[in-house]
This record gives sequence, structure tokens and C-alpha cells, in this order.
Amino acid sequence: MVRAKFKVFRKVDLGYCVKVQMAPVYSNDPSSENKKFWDATPSGSLEMYISNKPAADLFEQDKEYYLDFTKVD
Repeated sequence: MVRAKFKVFRKVDLGYCVKVQMAPVYSNDPSSENKKFWDATPSGSLEMYISNKPAADLFEQDKEYYLDFTKVD
């Protein structure tokens, strides 16, 4: 498993679905968790179009989220 930490920078209700856009977290504070994640993933993006309203409601503007990636066998 690989873990990343991203922040929602844009959330748009399109009527038929919600577009959620995320980018890696960052920090200049060497002791912060965000700095450690930034060093490992300094660039990237995630864009989702979510038609399930309860799922879309879980994502909040300007909040941070862990993304866990697990290989499917």
C-alpha cells in the first residue's frame, strides 16, 4: 500500500454530479507531516466526478485527505 495526502482545492456542483479536484499537500516546516508528504509527492492532481451525493458530501473544500493505494490482484 502507498499513502498520499491531498487537499481539496476545488469542489463544483455540476447538477448531475460534483467535480472534486485535489492536489498534494505542502509545507515548508521540516517537522510537519505535510512537508514529509510533499517531499515524496511534490506534484500531482486528482479529479473526480462523483454522481453519488452522499459520497460527494464527504469531500469538503480546503480539507486534507489521505489517499491509500492498494494493488488489486
